[in-house]
Amino acid sequence: MNAVKDAASLSGSAGTVAARGRSSVVAGGSLAWAAAIFGVLSLAMGGIFARVVSLQTQPPEGLVEQMSDRTSVRVERGRRGDVLDRRGRPLAATRFGFRAILDPSEFPVKDTFKHLELLSEVLGQPLEKVGPRVMNAMAENERRAKAIAEHAQIEMQLTEEEKQEEIEDQARAREAEGSEPTGESADAAARNPAAGAAEGVVGADAQGVSTKPVSAKKPPRLIRYLVMSSVLSEAQVERIKRAKIPGLKLETRPVREMVSPEIAAAMVGKVGVEGQGLLAMEKLLDERLEAKDGSFKYVRDAKGRPLWVEPGAYTPPQRGEDVRLSLDLELQRIVREELERGVEEADAQGGRAILIDSVTGEILAIADTIRKPADVVEYDWATVIPKDKRLDGPRYITVRNDPGRALHPALAHNRVVEDLYEPGSTFKPFMWAASTELGVARPEEVFNTHWGQWATPYGRPIKDVVKRATMTWREVLINSSNVGMVQGTARMTFEQMRGFVLAFGFGQRTNIGIPGESVGMVTGAKGWSKYTQTSVAFGHEVAVTPLQMARAFAAFSRPGEMSGTLPTLTLLAREVGADGRIVPERGKRVVSTATADETRQTLRGVTQNLDKKLAAREVPETGWRYELFGKSGTADIPMTNPPPGKKKPKGSDGYFRGQYNASFVAGGPAESPRLVCVVVIDDPGRELIRKKMHYGTYVSGPVVRRIMDKSLAYLGVPASMTPTNAAPAHAD
Repeated sequence: MNAVKDAASLSGSAGTVAARGRSSVVAGGSLAWAAAIFGVLSLAMGGIFARVVSLQTQPPEGLVEQMSDRTSVRVERGRRGDVLDRRGRPLAATRFGFRAILDPSEFPVKDTFKHLELLSEVLGQPLEKVGPRVMNAMAENERRAKAIAEHAQIEMQLTEEEKQEEIEDQARAREAEGSEPTGESADAAARNPAAGAAEGVVGADAQGVSTKPVSAKKPPRLIRYLVMSSVLSEAQVERIKRAKIPGLKLETRPVREMVSPEIAAAMVGKVGVEGQGLLAMEKLLDERLEAKDGSFKYVRDAKGRPLWVEPGAYTPPQRGEDVRLSLDLELQRIVREELERGVEEADAQGGRAILIDSVTGEILAIADTIRKPADVVEYDWATVIPKDKRLDGPRYITVRNDPGRALHPALAHNRVVEDLYEPGSTFKPFMWAASTELGVARPEEVFNTHWGQWATPYGRPIKDVVKRATMTWREVLINSSNVGMVQGTARMTFEQMRGFVLAFGFGQRTNIGIPGESVGMVTGAKGWSKYTQTSVAFGHEVAVTPLQMARAFAAFSRPGEMSGTLPTLTLLAREVGADGRIVPERGKRVVSTATADETRQTLRGVTQNLDKKLAAREVPETGWRYELFGKSGTADIPMTNPPPGKKKPKGSDGYFRGQYNASFVAGGPAESPRLVCVVVIDDPGRELIRKKMHYGTYVSGPVVRRIMDKSLAYLGVPASMTPTNAAPAHAD
């Protein structure tokens, strides 16, 4: 029994060992298979990876075309810098809006008219405008699609060998004719190897038609981009999104918006559709304001869906630089409102005004307005205008037509910078200062003014409005005596007088950077005569811009050692120092500090006369807060150049006699100058002329007075401690 048990035990053990052996064999086989499969997969993955690398680094020509078609670039628009006023308030800024773009290739062929009606509705445009554009584009796309299909079929017929053979055949044909392809013809042959299927070309039949397939020119592209609108409102954008019209898309566009364009547009300017500066400061500062667009490249699938973006494929946009102008939005409003009031009250054809900081040279405000009174007519360039023109004759249009102004304020030409006028008596302070500086006339010297009637040594009659027997040189300026001024300036040589005219900046641009700035008009040295010497003494035979006048008068309106120097005018805000103040430039010296101060003190008498006249009809409840110094001027309006085909009639001396430019220039406060203001009123109405109230003192002076009082108060300048600080009594 024991033997049997042992045998059974042995038999069981042997079975177990055998089972274990079979299990081991199975396990070993599985591992081998697994290893083999892993190896095959590894080789496959390696092959795929190698192929991917190969396709990435050295893609075949056919794939290159497909790869390029699958890569898209999306532009991310940068934001143009803001134009700010001197206090950082926006004058012009950019936001992003949308405009409607249509892809005609995606527009429905079925129910086209129904979709056109919907398109017309969401765009807010008439169907007769929208329909033809879309239908014409779709018809053109159908024609182009056929051309593309034909080109593809031809290309499929040509092998590389045939293309090369075509090139060689054409080369041999040219050799037979004794010509070699050079320059543009060689380039054309390389670009279009089948272009030579004509007479004498190898491989052509008797009719000159090629017996081989000829590759077509580069196929046309479908029209995919139709601009359907300008920038849309938010409501329009929402309607387009809800409509879901096939092919209709929204494109992001920069929108340049201006704050109060009626106030500052002429100086700020305008930008184009693509955001580039076109006019005024927008053009001048375009490089600083211009943004740089960003972009990113991405790979898309066959349906145009983005797949991935390669590292480094994104370039962020860069915003343009913000620029602060010297203009002050509130001062701009003050100047414009007061100028428009003055033009209306004078029944004038227009007005111009400029306000500058005479210390820093910053231009704080510029305004220009025009109007057409009911009684003005066009000059026919045939009627002779006599020197003694009566007031019952025609009143001619003297302000040139400006159609751009009606379209947009930024399109108006800037008459403060571009248009000339004869300054009249406002020119006298410069000639008075020149004579005083040279010592040919002294402030207390007495001149015989002949009761306002006198003739020059060469026989030219001179008249005064204020008629006195004698006047001191100082009184000559205060009373605006032509007789005394001609006598005093006649003591200068021609070179001296003309030299001072140029030294004050007349006859040359201020170079503030505004396109179209006029150089002015000063008689040349060769043409300067004794007649010129007399005329220039009281502001005739010289033409200036309000901009030039403001700069020149600033020589009398600068404090301390800067008195007598010309500031450098700028439309950009000056940099503020660490102490919060602007360090002004000393500027070019024209006259000594003593002469400039003497001129300023003398001119205080002119504005005191102005205040006396204003007291009879206008004065603030608290009186005028600041004492000013300034000068008025009135001069006939010169004719412009005749239009094409016309010429000035014989007998006319080049002036619209009986029509005037009335101007006033002032600085203030008198005790510590800060601002200069110039106002020109173009052609005051006939009623004022009849009353002899068309002069600068009556017409332009009140406008300057109001502008200066309000502007100095706005800037926080302390009030003057003078009698004008109290309200004067009204005259009977």
